[in-house]
Order: sequence, then C-alpha cells, then structure tokens
Amino acid sequence: MPVKLKDIGERGIIDRLRKTFKFTAPQDDCSLIDYGRNYLMITTDSINFKTHVPSGTPPDLAGSYFAALNLSDIAAMAGIPIEFMTAYSLNPETEYSLLEKFESGMVRTLNEYKCDFAGGDLKEGDGLNMTGIAVGRQKKNLTRKRSDLAPNQIIGVTNSLGRAAAGYIFYSHKIRKASSIRMMLDIKPRIREAQIISEYGGKFMMDLSDGLASSMQQMKRDYGIGFRVVQDELPVYNDVKKAVEISGFTELDLTMGFGGDYELFFSVDNGNYQDFSDAMKSEKISVSFIGDAWKGDNLIYNGSEWNKLDINGYEHFRKNRLVG
Repeated sequence: MPVKLKDIGERGIIDRLRKTFKFTAPQDDCSLIDYGRNYLMITTDSINFKTHVPSGTPPDLAGSYFAALNLSDIAAMAGIPIEFMTAYSLNPETEYSLLEKFESGMVRTLNEYKCDFAGGDLKEGDGLNMTGIAVGRQKKNLTRKRSDLAPNQIIGVTNSLGRAAAGYIFYSHKIRKASSIRMMLDIKPRIREAQIISEYGGKFMMDLSDGLASSMQQMKRDYGIGFRVVQDELPVYNDVKKAVEISGFTELDLTMGFGGDYELFFSVDNGNYQDFSDAMKSEKISVSFIGDAWKGDNLIYNGSEWNKLDINGYEHFRKNRLVG
C-alpha cells in the first residue's frame, strides 16, 4: 500500500529525502552562502488561504503574516533582512481588491523591517497559494546556527508563549473572532532581539514556528542534545489561563505544544549568563531563562519531580490533537 505524506509527517519526509538524495546541508532556518566576511541567508515559506488563513481574516493582515513568517527565519539566525520576493498561484476568480490589500499588508511589514521588495512571479492556479523568498545577511561571527548548541548552556525564550494557541481556542469557540485572528496572525519577526542576543553572546537559536516542544524534539533528534525545562519558568501569555478553562487542554499543551508564536528559542554559555541577563534588561528585551541543555532526554520539572516531556508539538502533515 502506498505510503502517504500524512503517515510520515514533515520531519519524516525531510529525513527520507535527505537520505535518498544524500543532502548534507545543515538543517538551519536559512541556507547560508559564503560572502567574504559575511553570510548571505536565503529562506522560503508558503501559505495557503485554505489551510493557513482563518475565515474572516482581513487580507492585509494575511499579507503581513506572510511577510513576517518569512522574515522570522532570518531572525532565527540573527540576520538582517535585505530582499524579499514572491511567487503566487491564484484562482482567476479571485477579486483583485483582495490581492491588492494582501500586498499592502506585506509591503507594510517589509518596510517596517527595512527589507526591499524585489518582485516575483504570478501564475494561474487553484486556490490562493503564496510563496515568499527572503534574503538576509550577517557577519559570520554573529550568525547563529543550531549547531552552536552544547550541553550545559542555559536556554531561554523571548517574550511569552501561548498567544497563538489561545487565539486558536478563542476562534474555534467563536469568542472575540477579530481579536482571536489577530492573536494567531499578527506575529512579529524578532529581528532586533536576535541581533542583540547574538551580539551579547547568544549561541544556538531558532524561531518557535512549530512550538517549543517540537523544537526541543527536533534538536534532540538532529544533534543528540536534550533540554531540561522548569515549568514555572515558562513565560505564559496572559490569555492562556482562560483558554485552558475553555478548552480543557493544559497550560503546557498551549505554551509548548501548539506553535505559531514565532518567538526566539536560544542558548547562552553558563558562564555568560549574568552578564547576558543584565544586557537584556539594559536593552529592554524580554527574555525568560527556562532551563538548560544536556546530553539526556527532554525533561520537564513540575515543581516536585522531573518527567520525560510527552508533548509532541506541531508537525505539518500530521493530525494534531490541539488543532484537529
């Protein structure tokens, strides 16, 4: 019987393709091109209005979301975005005004982060499918890679977790529809934060597009390094408590297992922790230190004991119990 993509999941698909075609490039958020003392960073991401954009979303918000999620990959490696291109496949019955509003939101976000729009390609097709290609740059010594992770490093995240998950719960329960859509899609690529984290000694870094649990599992699988997270140290978005009451999911489900927050997950050397923490306060960057990296399994401390993390996190092509 033929194997279907939903039977393998995104990570399994990538692993199989890498083995089949002997791809050896590191699995970072961007591909890197050597450019003298700098790296050029190239990344791509897509959205489909049917699967990624909730009904009732203003087109300009969808366009802003589209640009931001692409730029977030540049942020994940502490890059500076410089160029953006697009490739669209659109149903010919689509109203032109929707496309114009979508582009206005996209361009507004690109301008906010001083990223030039260099045009792209437009094709007729089914549905509304948008692909973005973002290009960034950074000095080699300030470029953050996933392979920079090492045992005994302190791990942290920016801002708070669970905003997108709470928004999804509210949306699915028909509560505050407009604001719940904004909670899911009004994301901010942490460009400034990532550069400053890198300048003050940040090591490993990635963005939390698929959630903290998924990122932890991916790093354990790819690099053999696990994490120990203290639950009480997780920065919880203020609407998560209400979303827990409505949905019956746990706080950990929504802060670690959902995704969509696009915050930064990073590490610093243990010996640099205090100076780094002081620098973040001085720079007015909100970070929370949530645990450390080690050679064992991914663990969570609930206040009395350590337990193996059993939250899978989000993965494309697989049914997710939070979103299903």
